[in-house]
Amino acid sequence: RRRPIIEHKNAELKRYHGLTRAKYRGLFRMQIQAILTAFTVNVKRMIKLQTKMEATSA
Repeated sequence: RRRPIIEHKNAELKRYHGLTRAKYRGLFRMQIQAILTAFTVNVKRMIKLQTKMEATSA
């Protein structure tokens, strides 16, 4: 049940946020890239939810 949701997020990270290719060489640097990309996507999601809640409460 949860797999389609997770796969959708992974596809978004790959398609729109640059996880198709590693920007740097090495496993550690790729892990940093993946963590920062996931953080960015989560922040974007929080901002989107916050603006949606502000629009409904105003």
